[in-house]
Amino acid sequence: EAAERRAAIRIGIPRVLNIYSSAPLFRAYFEAAGINTRNVVFSDYTSEEMWAAGNKYGSIDPCFPAKVAQAHVHNLLHDKSKEKQLDYIFFPCLTNLPSFVEGMKDSTSCPIVAGTPMVIRAAFTKQVDFFKRAGVEYVCPAITLIEPNYFEQQMFEAWGGKLGLTRDESDFACDQGFRALARFDAEMERRGLEVLEKVEREN
Repeated sequence: EAAERRAAIRIGIPRVLNIYSSAPLFRAYFEAAGINTRNVVFSDYTSEEMWAAGNKYGSIDPCFPAKVAQAHVHNLLHDKSKEKQLDYIFFPCLTNLPSFVEGMKDSTSCPIVAGTPMVIRAAFTKQVDFFKRAGVEYVCPAITLIEPNYFEQQMFEAWGGKLGLTRDESDFACDQGFRALARFDAEMERRGLEVLEKVEREN
């Protein structure tokens, strides 16, 4: 029953901030948990048109990459969900991110970036609950990507009940997510090396 229900669930994710580097992990998690590939939906790419349509919610921040997040959530609620109803919008508060720098004690996110999902939730519910009006649940848990065991706990707490997952199913999906992230990082390194070699060849 839970597996059948998961196959129909649609999850929207805003295409902003650290989602650019962590999306492979979350996408693989949802797919391994039984969400249909086509039902993991990202907002459109940032554009002037998107900003003009969705910047009206009063979320004020000096950082444009954080400020534009409201337009992406608006895009999910008013465009993507109208194409086909979304059940959830997932915008995690990413508190810690992996780093390629060795010997560091910690690698925390910028506090503006980490807190943006909570600011967005406040902006979209301060006078009218736009999530409730659209029939979409907003999910913005605090998530660390540098402690795999804690990450498993955080993801199970966020999604176990919503998706009807056992802890083993959720942990397996987390493992698949980290494998996908490792493949993505390796591919980015490979492409980066290609660019550097081309620059050297062409002086």
